[in-house]
Amino acid sequence: MYPKVSLINKNKRNLVVFERDLNNPFNEGFIIYWEIIKSNNKQLIFKKRLTTLRAQKKLTKLQEEGWNKINELDKVA
Repeated sequence: MYPKVSLINKNKRNLVVFERDLNNPFNEGFIIYWEIIKSNNKQLIFKKRLTTLRAQKKLTKLQEEGWNKINELDKVA
């Protein structure tokens, strides 16, 4: 299944969001890179479609590089 998680880098300047494709949630989704600008403002860097396998590999690689999971729901309100 496609990962549904958000990661933030060590210096808290970049955010990566793994988002399922609602039309094909088991096989594909998107990886979205954001730059964090001041407090909680974000600017889109790019959005790319990935297969489930490639997304899982990318998630593992980012975690090995020190990216940390965050709970996006805390940031919404």
